[in-house]
Amino acid sequence: MPNFAIIENSKVVNVVIAEDDYAASQGWISCVDGVEIGWDYDGTNFVDNRPIPEKITPPAPTKEQLLAQIQALTAKIEAL
Repeated sequence: MPNFAIIENSKVVNVVIAEDDYAASQGWISCVDGVEIGWDYDGTNFVDNRPIPEKITPPAPTKEQLLAQIQALTAKIEAL
């Protein structure tokens, strides 16, 4: 069975698998594999215009933080 996109306000709000006749009766739009919720539909084409998540890089530990970690690990090793 083919995939269909449920469109509201030019956005894909769901993607379902259904029989052609039932999908047509619901007004669902045939789509290829890979179309996902949040994509835009302009009446002809599906486009992924979702924002790309921003990559967050944690700050590098300071020299003091690294020394504190070494001391804590040394204490654990010595306790063994």
